[in-house]
Amino acid sequence: MKTILTMALLLISFALPTWSQQKLQQNILAISDVTIIDATGAPAKPNMTVIITGDRITTIAKPGEVGIPKNAQVIDGTGKFLIPGLWDMHVHTLFKGNLETFFPMFIANGVTGVRDMGGDLGLLKQIRKDIIEGKLAGPRIIAGQMVDGPMPV
Repeated sequence: MKTILTMALLLISFALPTWSQQKLQQNILAISDVTIIDATGAPAKPNMTVIITGDRITTIAKPGEVGIPKNAQVIDGTGKFLIPGLWDMHVHTLFKGNLETFFPMFIANGVTGVRDMGGDLGLLKQIRKDIIEGKLAGPRIIAGQMVDGPMPV
């Protein structure tokens, strides 16, 4: 019995890395020849390659220092710039038209996160869920109760 259990565990241990590696490699994006501005005050870094696996940046390197995976979608970044995602720290998400009009504009202009200034938390949670599930294009939303003085609105 121990031999069978040992063999089964051994087979599983060989299969799992292959399965998880395939899963990770299914969604790979490579941006080549892009200029990186890291927002630290350091000089711009031209002609860089950025590899994104899933939703994480996994490699930033000069061309030739890294191989682009064969199954990666490649974007030519020549003449383009890559910056960290921007945040808008004062939005009113639930105003009429904001989801349909402003959310796509946030994404198109590099705003990847917003802070809602006091909307309905239940509705904001649903919007957040819709964005995560891909039903709605929009930035990450941080929200909380409205902070108000002794005579609330």
